[in-house]
Amino acid sequence: MVKSNKYRILIWAIAILLATNISMGFSFFYHKMQDKKTMEQTEEVAIEVPAERRTRFFREQLDLRFDQMDTFRELNRSFNQKAWKINHDLEALRHEMVEEMGKESPVQTKLDSISVQIGELHTELKKETIAYYLAMKNECDEQQREKLNEIFMSVLQKNEDVKLPKYGRNRLNRR
Repeated sequence: MVKSNKYRILIWAIAILLATNISMGFSFFYHKMQDKKTMEQTEEVAIEVPAERRTRFFREQLDLRFDQMDTFRELNRSFNQKAWKINHDLEALRHEMVEEMGKESPVQTKLDSISVQIGELHTELKKETIAYYLAMKNECDEQQREKLNEIFMSVLQKNEDVKLPKYGRNRLNRR
């Protein structure tokens, strides 16, 4: 009788452990699928505008016609040139600001002047981005405008900047 009770207890323990492991496996699988769905939904919402081959990206996303492609390519080229110059100037001013702050006796008026210049360049960059968007929007039909707006809204929600190609600095000087 004692052996029978012992086996019965062991069988119940094994059954409970087996049920626990199976339910844990199903739970793990279910949550993994939920995470995958959430990631897919997040990817749909967050459209990543590439820094390189941006014209191709817009062609695919907006289903651009051939005549629109040339205009978008020129708009993109013009925007990149202007934005690169502004970003280069911003980088130089930030460097100058850090150097001034690192001095034994930094001059506050110089730091104030640098911060004003940085603010002006940020404003100029935002104006260029707005002009770039509006020029592209002007070339689009109604359906393309809606998609373009979605793309820019996604960019703004992420980091407020349009990514630029990672050219070397010398590329600006070649033009």
